[in-house]
Amino acid sequence: MKHLWQSTTRRLRECRTNRKGQRVQRERMWLALWQLLVERPGQHKRQLLTGLQRMGLVDLTTTDVNRMLYASPDTFAHDGGAPPVWRLTDQAQLVDLNDPLTPAAPLPRCYVGKAPRAWQAEAFAQWQTGGRCGVVEAVTGTGKTTVGVLAAAAAVQAGEKVLVLVPGRELLDQWHEVLSRDLRNTRVGRLGDGHGDSFDDHQVLVATVHSAARYQMLRPGSAGLLIADEVHRYGAKTFAWALEPEFGARLGLTATYAREDDGLEEHLEPYFGGVVMGCSYQRGLADGILAPFRVGFLGTDFTADEREQYDLYDERARTLRGRLILDHGCPDEPFGEFMAHVNELSQGGNGNRNATADARRYLHAFSKRRQLLADCHHKQETLASLAPVLAVADQGLVFGETRASAEKAAAVLRRNGVAALDFTSALHQTERKRRLAAFKHGQVKVLTAPRVLDEGIDVPQAEVGVIMAGSRSRRQMIQRMGRVIRPKADRRPATFFVLYARGTSEDPRMGAHEDFREQLTVVAQDLKDFPARTTLADLLQWYGEGRLMN
Repeated sequence: MKHLWQSTTRRLRECRTNRKGQRVQRERMWLALWQLLVERPGQHKRQLLTGLQRMGLVDLTTTDVNRMLYASPDTFAHDGGAPPVWRLTDQAQLVDLNDPLTPAAPLPRCYVGKAPRAWQAEAFAQWQTGGRCGVVEAVTGTGKTTVGVLAAAAAVQAGEKVLVLVPGRELLDQWHEVLSRDLRNTRVGRLGDGHGDSFDDHQVLVATVHSAARYQMLRPGSAGLLIADEVHRYGAKTFAWALEPEFGARLGLTATYAREDDGLEEHLEPYFGGVVMGCSYQRGLADGILAPFRVGFLGTDFTADEREQYDLYDERARTLRGRLILDHGCPDEPFGEFMAHVNELSQGGNGNRNATADARRYLHAFSKRRQLLADCHHKQETLASLAPVLAVADQGLVFGETRASAEKAAAVLRRNGVAALDFTSALHQTERKRRLAAFKHGQVKVLTAPRVLDEGIDVPQAEVGVIMAGSRSRRQMIQRMGRVIRPKADRRPATFFVLYARGTSEDPRMGAHEDFREQLTVVAQDLKDFPARTTLADLLQWYGEGRLMN
């Protein structure tokens, strides 16, 4: 034990002085936590903070301790209690800090991009040593694309062909640009959206999944790597056709490796395997990749007419769901699988007219209920009350559920003096690029969008996010937050407002966002539920307090 204490103390004194101060502080903190748990396992965060302060790390908080502990799951483990009690993992207990540090794996020679972040290099190395198969799960904004580029560079260097699957044209162009820039002397082609390149004269192909699913991409007997960006999308049966078995090396990239149907178990895990490594909120915050953030939940009420309609469609949907499960054989869970069966029944031709009629009535009620939540009149009023916040913020993003709600939100903000534009799939690609550029250069203060901004599009930095329609999907909420929690120059936190209709499926008191809120509790600087009679002054004060946190 004395040897370990001396070794750690010497390391604390001799932390590499050529690193920036924050990096040195994180390394000192990690080593000190390791030392404290070697000496006395089973400490909670406040006990550990006291120990760190005795060792001279006096400017820390329990939030800093939490972030470091959760960011290092290979080193620190907890018992799941409240509060959690921490110890070293079995692997960490075997480490001798007198051993020389393991050198980083050399980068592929044809890679000429930026030096990878620590987590990116670690993920790339783990994917390689794990048989070159697996999924990297990283919060939006932490840079998972770089892991894919490193894998592509290594495959090109080994003489293999590389196929990058993307869900749409924006990512098609983005990946083509990044690979062409970061891989030296490598021919990178595109397939889809009017492009028809092939492996005959290209080493790397970026293809939309719709196009790749129609062709045999890799010739039998050839060596190849398949990289699937937004890999969770390809659990659908039609997209799974693009997952060719000829590719021996496979890498999936996603913000959340999850689906609401059985596509993960049926198609993705048999092909890619599980998650090899990733970058969580905790790791991103601890490494300074993500900005700290605060989340406020704002409840609104339906108008009397909206409430009457919602209750009608909600009751109808619940009744029909029960009938579809009990009488027509639709699976209860997962919800995505239930919806897939309902959609299939609604097409008809199954010899059961009652099942088809019930399926169609359910989809109608479900759609009407969703539309009422998206178009809630008082949500638009609440957004108008947030206009002064968005006006003083650097820039903001408003996430809706439908195109109409995004267009309406932009109009509300413009009427209240905020330069806002909607950003929807109805716009021509050229106009979408123009609006993104205007947002990036500050000519537009706020972009309002439905799901088109959830994945893939490289959105410029924003400070405030407003979520107008709560999603039942934890993945979607994580993706939307990742659009805003990129580090700010002055280190102030990002701010989120989540709007919801009280007494509905969006209401946290009725179980909405339960797992998402549980995750936020650990990592958010502040998680606030605003009371019913919140004023503009209350909102501005809370937002202003956040801006002073740097």
